[in-house]
Amino acid sequence: MKKLLLILCLIANPVYASGQADLGGKLDDGDLSIITSVDYSWPAGKFEKDIEFDYRYKEKDERKDTNKGLIAFKQRYEFKPKHYTFGLVRYDYNEFRPITHRRQVNVGWGYKIIRSEKIKMSNEFAVGYLNSEMDTGSHSVNEVLFRNSLWFFYQVAPKLSFSNKFLYEASDTPLIRNETAFNYLLTDKIKISLKNVYTEDPNNKNYLSFNLGYIW
Repeated sequence: MKKLLLILCLIANPVYASGQADLGGKLDDGDLSIITSVDYSWPAGKFEKDIEFDYRYKEKDERKDTNKGLIAFKQRYEFKPKHYTFGLVRYDYNEFRPITHRRQVNVGWGYKIIRSEKIKMSNEFAVGYLNSEMDTGSHSVNEVLFRNSLWFFYQVAPKLSFSNKFLYEASDTPLIRNETAFNYLLTDKIKISLKNVYTEDPNNKNYLSFNLGYIW
């Protein structure tokens, strides 16, 4: 019970927890699109935990065109000022991909390449287990997965920032995901953003969106 109360206090207290949520969408002449994402981090003793969520849905001419999402949980432990280890669990779904479900468990090492007031950059390498499955459940593949991700952040101006997250997963069907975003603060908590997400898994897709967001 004490541990549960401590976790709830950490999540509720913005001094310890941080995150951001984005929402975008459009309804025009029968075309519907919804884009939402959440990034959330909080400390737990010597560890820091992260949750990432992303979902996209689109209808064009009253026909479903996109229905995909991901959720990931990561726990990090920093053993040196620039070095940390982590464990990662991730699930992603794409209705219109040959492999509809991808489930993975990874362990890895991260390195903070640059940490300054304006620029931040880090790289993570991990190895893990990947389970891929078609929506029908008729075909399932288990394999070793190697993944590398590079994150870059630049504070362009006091209220304007740029970020880029690149991910490559090496498996029988490689996955590439690159997310680029410009964020502008309207207030201390409210922001607007222009975000582009490119995926290759194996189909190529590019999503450009204008979003309203909340940070804490």
